[in-house]
Amino acid sequence: MTTHLTVLASLAVAILLSPETLILGLIMACNKRAPRLAAWMYAVGAGVGLALGLGIGFMLAPSAPTDAKEAAPSWAEFGVRAVIAVVLIAIGIQRSMNAMRGAPIKEVEAQQAPAKKPGHGIVARTKAWFSARFGGHMGDKLPPWRIGLRSGLLGFATMGIHPKCVSVAIAAGHQALQISDHAQRTLGIAVFVVISMLPSIAPAVIETVHAGASAAIKESSERFMKTNGRWVSAALLLGAGAFVAWNAWTHMP
Repeated sequence: MTTHLTVLASLAVAILLSPETLILGLIMACNKRAPRLAAWMYAVGAGVGLALGLGIGFMLAPSAPTDAKEAAPSWAEFGVRAVIAVVLIAIGIQRSMNAMRGAPIKEVEAQQAPAKKPGHGIVARTKAWFSARFGGHMGDKLPPWRIGLRSGLLGFATMGIHPKCVSVAIAAGHQALQISDHAQRTLGIAVFVVISMLPSIAPAVIETVHAGASAAIKESSERFMKTNGRWVSAALLLGAGAFVAWNAWTHMP
């Protein structure tokens, strides 16, 4: 396995060990009315979000060097690599600090927090309107189609809008196009997608195979991922960020 494939696998494991992705998927699978639909739609939404991040990375990446065409470094390419490296290192440091402080997972905390009474201002009313239609993703009293839609939107937001996941996906897309061999590049992208999607698909598979098992798994998974997952994820992000930074430095015009 080449260095590029190792970096892609490391980035994927960083998403794999993200507490938010797995735990929110398990929360969706705990829906009392349509657990399987909610879990699978969450996985579909996450897949679309991951594809969005990879697509952005592909667009930002320079063309891979070939035998007929040697790479010609430019300041634009250096800037893209430098920004990606800074983002990965910054997120890795943030993850390390959260792990040291034992900070709660914001997304899960927001899911489980009781609804607040809306205020009287325009901003407060807008937030209340948004929460009434898109909040409370457990939504046991909603029709199945709305449960599925909300779960899909949450999956997309978790993978395609969440700063850490979308940054990692962009970095992976950029890194994949640095592999000149098409077979290895395809393998690298496939490895990244499969590993990254495991925490999003696992709740749906668990609920399909054994209905009701997600609720029992959620607490133990949350406890493990909040402690061990953050440390490993931070280390991988810092390592990948350091590699991208080194790559930017060596390819400086």
